[in-house]
Amino acid sequence: MDYDYDSLVVLSAVVRTGSFEAAANSLNVTQSAVSQRIKQLEEKVGSILVQRGRPCVATDDGLLLCQHVEQVSLLQHELADQLAARGTSSGSSAVSVRIAVNSDSLATWFPDVMKRALNELNLLLEIIPDDQEFTEERLRSGDALAIVTSNNKPIPGCLTVPLGAMDYLAIASPEFAEAHFAEGCTQVSLAKAPSIQFDRKDTLPQQWMMLAFGTTGKLVSHYIPSYEGHLLAAQRGVGWAMMPLVTVKPMIERGELVELVNNVRVRTPLHWQSRSQSSATLSRLSQIVADVAGEMLAPPILEDAG
Repeated sequence: MDYDYDSLVVLSAVVRTGSFEAAANSLNVTQSAVSQRIKQLEEKVGSILVQRGRPCVATDDGLLLCQHVEQVSLLQHELADQLAARGTSSGSSAVSVRIAVNSDSLATWFPDVMKRALNELNLLLEIIPDDQEFTEERLRSGDALAIVTSNNKPIPGCLTVPLGAMDYLAIASPEFAEAHFAEGCTQVSLAKAPSIQFDRKDTLPQQWMMLAFGTTGKLVSHYIPSYEGHLLAAQRGVGWAMMPLVTVKPMIERGELVELVNNVRVRTPLHWQSRSQSSATLSRLSQIVADVAGEMLAPPILEDAG
């Protein structure tokens, strides 16, 4: 089946912006033109590609087409650069790639990846934030071309690169620790002290409790789906929280935060997964990710290496 790539670009714009109106504005066309393009594309494919709503969401078929046009954009990007190297064109403009990344990586080491991707590859990264345990669904569905994940098992059709690990520890403000753990942090005192979790999918506190006490338990929790909000709330004494060692180590050394149980760390392995049949540009991006992670993350967990 031959596809009208202008229509695929319109479909991608609708999915990225979440509405026909916003897509029209981004493409500098009328909303009716966008609607007509989508209708014609759906008639040709024989299925609904966009679930109309607020926001508009791609169907499974729509995601596959969006992923395809994103890969084609990368190939066009590479071709323009190759022609520029021959002196036959002025080179490509920046192209955008959708990547699913966990919030803690975004707040620590991944911005260096974004900087190098733009400077070296002329890539703009559209980041989809999600927990490292759940980003793989983004890749499997076609919502992202690559992900940072804690899963070391390759998704079919994808390549996996071990990146290293992030160490997490339980911290609180000195005032909070004095109020709730004056006689030490125990499973009983922990159950009564408010905790701060990212969302209801967050398993780090339970993993830490298992390491610290050999069992888990129910927690009284605030839910703050923001790295910065997580840290600020802990600093203000809202509750105790799990935070990356790379972030809180200097704060602990300055006495601004305290570790609830010394040297109990949850080591979370991180891997990069990307489509194995994607472009050379995505392969080069994968190498940049591996290089930056190697500089800033803890070494990979031994059992994940084999």
